[in-house]
Amino acid sequence: MMKKILTLRQWIIEKTDGETYRAGRLQGEKHPCVDQPLLNQLGGMKNLLEQAQEMERDPELMRYIRFDWRDMGRDIRKIHYSVEIMPLLCEREGIEDPCKKQIRHIETLKNLLEEVSKTGTNWLFHYYNDLLKRLKQGKIVKEMEDENWFACFNAIARIQKPVWKRIFSAKVLHGSKKFETIYEDRVVKTLRDYSELADKDAMDNEQILKAYGIISYAQTLEWKGAVICQTDNASKIDTSSFSYGTVLNSQTLEHSIPWKIPGIRRIMTIENKANYENMSYRADTLYIYCHGFFSPKEVKFLQELAALADDNVEFLHWGDMDYGGIRIFLFNKEKIFPKLNPYKMNRDSFLEAVGAQAGIKLEEEKRGKLKQMYAGELDELRKCILEYGLEIEQEMLVEM
Repeated sequence: MMKKILTLRQWIIEKTDGETYRAGRLQGEKHPCVDQPLLNQLGGMKNLLEQAQEMERDPELMRYIRFDWRDMGRDIRKIHYSVEIMPLLCEREGIEDPCKKQIRHIETLKNLLEEVSKTGTNWLFHYYNDLLKRLKQGKIVKEMEDENWFACFNAIARIQKPVWKRIFSAKVLHGSKKFETIYEDRVVKTLRDYSELADKDAMDNEQILKAYGIISYAQTLEWKGAVICQTDNASKIDTSSFSYGTVLNSQTLEHSIPWKIPGIRRIMTIENKANYENMSYRADTLYIYCHGFFSPKEVKFLQELAALADDNVEFLHWGDMDYGGIRIFLFNKEKIFPKLNPYKMNRDSFLEAVGAQAGIKLEEEKRGKLKQMYAGELDELRKCILEYGLEIEQEMLVEM
């Protein structure tokens, strides 16, 4: 690939541009020597001489630059220029002066911060404030070049009730798939970094977005077992007839409540789809597919379901024997089923899985988090994971 040849103006701009210049702290003169690397970038001495002569003929530029000529004008030893020449050089090159661009971006962030401060959205205020600090330090903040980036966050901060992901994308970005194809991963990373959610580290993209009001069409609640639901039009549905499972989509979930759970003596949440699907219908058991952290709608529905259970109903959770699985168990116990106990998530189950070569190497980042976390009933499992340096995903134990 051919190396790009710079003009002398471009070379000076690149030489001067940096954090100190963009922050407005660079002053005085620069005195670069003419050496071979410089000549290579400019395409040789001939190009340098021609452009130096042209600059000296420019009445505006010549106030800020001079050259040490030698050998009867056939060579230049040094270039002396004032930093004040930058706006003129940028104008000649048809680009925005980096310092002026930084000032423009700072003003944009200040306006955004002023708007956010009125909404009381702390996580977004902290994010914008961090961007502002970086700009004031003279750092390049690539996000400033994309108005859609800020449109996404401002729109998320204004969400009052759940909105479908593609409707959000269409309204904010003028394209129904634009959010998920271009912005979703980066937006979720920022939400995770600045989120006030206690379980953000164990939540996937969909769960993070749901927590902030953006839902996908895949948001459902699945179970196998006898639940009689009542919709807001007073219709009742007995799911014991569906022995292979029942699925409520988001709207049905929103407009339904559990009415009775006849004959149920055990309620089990199952994190992994393969394990859930392998469970056969039992009249005394309700199997609920957990899929990770339940959304607010699911939490509300399941809290109402738990209130229907007799005192002798057993509550169990079967999940991955890893950092995320422990977090999900604790979440379900705290938010939904206070009497929840772990199922096959003890030391014996862990060692059996390790013996079956189902272990996955524990990442160092997770090791640090496990050392610090409170694990409740799963503290023995937490210690096993740290001791063996392995995590277990339940799908690894399902026979093909």
